[in-house]
Amino acid sequence: QFELTAQNVDLVLDDVRPYLIADGGNVDVLSVEDGIISLKLQVEAYLPLIFISGACESCPSSTTTMKMGIERVLKEKFGDAVKDIRQVYDDEQKETTVEAVNRHLDILRPAIKNYGGSVEVLSIEEGECVVSYTGPETIGSGIKAAIKEKFPDITNVELTG
Repeated sequence: QFELTAQNVDLVLDDVRPYLIADGGNVDVLSVEDGIISLKLQVEAYLPLIFISGACESCPSSTTTMKMGIERVLKEKFGDAVKDIRQVYDDEQKETTVEAVNRHLDILRPAIKNYGGSVEVLSIEEGECVVSYTGPETIGSGIKAAIKEKFPDITNVELTG
């Protein structure tokens, strides 16, 4: 086992970086303090995971990347020295509006289009987000997860076609 430092965490993450980079993303080590590792996934790192047929259709994709790959590798190498692993977002969303959710979906639209789909937020009211979506069901599940992950005050996403 290695000493838990930011430099060593970065070295260990070199084991998972090829997979993230192959999917167009990466991960940055922001800090390591008192056993708490703070990481930032580059947004492209979780896009392809949304579209894995059936593999993670109901879970937020970046959370899956953190839990299934990054967290597992770090706990394997540093053991009990790791108290927590936190995903940090550099642009925390303060306001949930149709425009804000559509801007967030702009990141996903090119990939959605490649799979023959389209997406547009129609309304948001009392935690309910109505989205016009056409395309494969598994991608629709990924869209729901991406919206709920970024906008925690949205409790339900309804896809209409």
